[in-house]
Order: sequence, then C-alpha cells, then structure tokens
Amino acid sequence: MTTMTKNPVPTPVSAVPQRSGFQAIPTRIRDVRDAQVPPLVVTPMAEQQKAAVRASLVELSTKLAEIHRTAAEAYLSQSAYEQALPHLEAAATFAPGESDFQLQLGFIRYLTGDDVGAINSFNAVLATDRSNAEAWFNLGMVLFGQSQMVEAEDCFRHAAELVPTDAQIWNNRGVCLWQMQRPAEAKQCFQKALQIDPNDADAIFNLGRI
Repeated sequence: MTTMTKNPVPTPVSAVPQRSGFQAIPTRIRDVRDAQVPPLVVTPMAEQQKAAVRASLVELSTKLAEIHRTAAEAYLSQSAYEQALPHLEAAATFAPGESDFQLQLGFIRYLTGDDVGAINSFNAVLATDRSNAEAWFNLGMVLFGQSQMVEAEDCFRHAAELVPTDAQIWNNRGVCLWQMQRPAEAKQCFQKALQIDPNDADAIFNLGRI
C-alpha cells in the first residue's frame, strides 16, 4: 500500500455524488494495518434521524421486494426457473413477513428440484400463519413426492379443515390414505371430492380403483 508506486490520483470522497443524504461509502482502501487510523469514521446520528432512517429502510425493502418479484415473473414467463429463483429469494429476504413471496419461492424451489428448500419456504409461512391453507397444501405435495405419506396426509387434513370446499385437497388426502392402506377413509375423501366437483377426473379415477 504505502510501498506501491505509480498510484493513480485518488478521487476525493466529496467528489462522489451524494444521492442518499448519508455519509458516502469510500472507494479507496486505506492501510487498515495502522491501528491509529480507523478505516472509516461514521458520523453519529440523532435518535430522531435513526427513526426516520428505519422507516425509509422498511419502505425501500418493500419496493425492492416488488422489483425482484417483477423480475422473477418476467423470467417465469419464459420458463426460466433458475433465473427467476434468485429474484424470489431476494424478494422473500426484503419482505420476510409477506407470505406470498415465501409461497412463490417454495413453488420455484420445488420446480427446480430443491425439495428441502421448498419445505423450508412453506414451513416459514406456517411458522407465522397456521391458517394458510395454500402452505399446507403445497407442503403436502412436496412430502407426498418424497413418499412421506403420513406427513403429507396430515398436511392435506389441515388444508381441508381450512378450505373444506376444495375438491383437489380431498382427492389428494384420499390418495395418501389409500397409499397408507386405509381404503375406507380414502373412499370417503374421494366421495367428498366428488360431492364438491362431480366432474373431478382424478377423484372419479381414484374412487374406481377402490
């Protein structure tokens, strides 16, 4: 650092455009080995200013989450799942309290073969909202794909309790019960699905197998 020669002339910090109103982030590293000279001195901020900054950060995070979701939607419109994934991860990070972001992230993780990541996303939703039927349903779907029938059936049962008029939930629960060698209960689920939707092809087929 101090022994290097032919260093370009550094750009003064004051010459960097001040866009945010905060102290600018330096672009030139100083010799941090010198304990007497801190690498960066941050000007203290008053409590009222801190509150305003926190509010601004919340608003900024919300906007960034929406921007990343829009980018993900653009990639999904081209079936570019791998490219959409990091944008949904960013959206869920910037807006951790928004269930839709986590549900969408879990959906894309499932499509890209990341079952563990998908399970984590749906569990993150249920950790704060046990009444989210979509999270229960999606979690059941992933667990079913992993042949975890007991756990999957439990998820579909929760979903059916929350949305009892969804034929697909009843059909999927019936499939789990049938796989668990509980045909009588499975039959009741298929019949329930057909009461809701008499034209449900899956329920008609599955009921015919019992």
